Amino acid sequence: IVPLEHEAMLQIISGITDTLADIKAEIQVKNAHSDSNIMLALIKQMKEQNIDIIMPIGTSACQMTVSHIKNKPIICVAALPDQKQNPLVTGVNDEIPISASMSKLPKLQNIAVIYSASEKIAPEIEALKAYALKNNISLNLSMIQTLIDLPLVVKNISKDTQAFLILKDHLVVSGINILVQEAKKRSIPVIASDEGSVKNGASLAIGVREKDIGVESALIAKRILKGVSPGRIPHKMLDDKFVLFINEDSFVAQKILDINDINEIKMNIVRYSNINKM
Repeated sequence: IVPLEHEAMLQIISGITDTLADIKAEIQVKNAHSDSNIMLALIKQMKEQNIDIIMPIGTSACQMTVSHIKNKPIICVAALPDQKQNPLVTGVNDEIPISASMSKLPKLQNIAVIYSASEKIAPEIEALKAYALKNNISLNLSMIQTLIDLPLVVKNISKDTQAFLILKDHLVVSGINILVQEAKKRSIPVIASDEGSVKNGASLAIGVREKDIGVESALIAKRILKGVSPGRIPHKMLDDKFVLFINEDSFVAQKILDINDINEIKMNIVRYSNINKM
């Protein structure tokens, strides 16, 4: 179950399909198009179908699936479910706390944060506020309800903003091109939280390869198909696979962050260039 299609989702699905190719698994991809009513209808439909495993991607899809399906194994992909609630649930989590991510990057004093009304995002915004207060960082918080809101919201953000910051927020990530275009006009970076956004023009992000999320989720699916109960499979954390993604072309287009400073960060670095230039 895909909440909304964008680059990161496509990479996760690619990891799943490639890893399950050797067992000739039939994989159905259902897109909820960022509509909770569509997502609920898909989940209820799957409840009655002859499906062996359901793999909702992201926190909102996971929570809704776990809430409504009690008769099938569920692998929460890129989410952290409460396994105690349902012995048929396990999953793979790729989240890095935003404070941990920000602490590794060169310090900026004035950052605009664009986010959606997703329940999953709310606690991350509170954590970001606390981090900013502690580190004397000024945050300009802008929430959007739909993707249609994004161009006007971004355009109206204060001109003294030093960077746009986005979280692993499906709605906002799907409009990354809008952020990248505005950032180019201002010669500032877009700091993201996923690999796909960097591929599509964001300056940098700390996270994991999206395809790895799919691969690890598919490996769990293989164990379940062999008869292992999901409740006996510990939730897989990908905190050993965090890397720094940078888009070298985007660094050329912005004047705030120095790529030489980024090169000094003690993390594995994955570089992209000559793709989707700002």
